[in-house]
Amino acid sequence: MRIRYKKWARPELETCKFYADNPEELKGKWHETFKNKQTINIELGCGKGSFIAELASANPNINYIAVDMVDAMLRLK
Repeated sequence: MRIRYKKWARPELETCKFYADNPEELKGKWHETFKNKQTINIELGCGKGSFIAELASANPNINYIAVDMVDAMLRLK
């Protein structure tokens, strides 16, 4: 799949309160970041993030982390 450059994507992600550009800085601090001790699930290669967004909405008792190598893939809902 060809990923088109979206000039608005980076600024939009950077203003998002739940986007982490340097997750390695949060190593060992995820429960502090989420401000609770709930289970944390991770999705690697989340693409646009639609699947994880719906899963998180349906399961508010679980914390989710979605990871993709290309930030141009991500979409905020």
